[in-house]
Amino acid sequence: MRLAWLALASFLLNACSTLPTSTGPTTPDQAWQKRHVEMNKLTNWALRGRTAITQADEGVNAGITWQQNGDVYVIRLAGPFSQGGAVLTGNKHKVTLTVDNGDTYSAATPEQLLAESVGLQLPVSALREWVKGIPFSGLGVDNKTLDEQGRLKTLQQAGWEVEYLRYVPFENTTMPGKIFI
Repeated sequence: MRLAWLALASFLLNACSTLPTSTGPTTPDQAWQKRHVEMNKLTNWALRGRTAITQADEGVNAGITWQQNGDVYVIRLAGPFSQGGAVLTGNKHKVTLTVDNGDTYSAATPEQLLAESVGLQLPVSALREWVKGIPFSGLGVDNKTLDEQGRLKTLQQAGWEVEYLRYVPFENTTMPGKIFI
């Protein structure tokens, strides 16, 4: 009886040791496909950082906090030394911009709102996906390049060029740490 148990244990241990192992994606394109699927599933997230927006001869530096929950978002911009700021809140039906002096502006899209209220052309709808390191699903991709791990290095979409300068570790993956648009 003891010999039978020993034989069974030996068989089970050997069976476990011969199970095939997953090697994971082997090419940048395979890694990209897997990453793209994973990032599309990420619908609730937050980011905090700094942004510099330059348009024509004017530039603005601001701290940014972005909270995304499905289609609902809150983007807070704070000027240097807490001077000035704005809050952009929205969903797929309406967007509202509230500036520090209390003025409020509304529009159907964030792009329309920023263009009409402050004269800024910024693809906010696309940024929601670009900050995750994937193309905006609402537009075709003109061109993209990948790094050796299957992450975006560059992206051209709807006349915008996005360069991913650095990725940082986040949970079980990496997220863009520095983006130039």
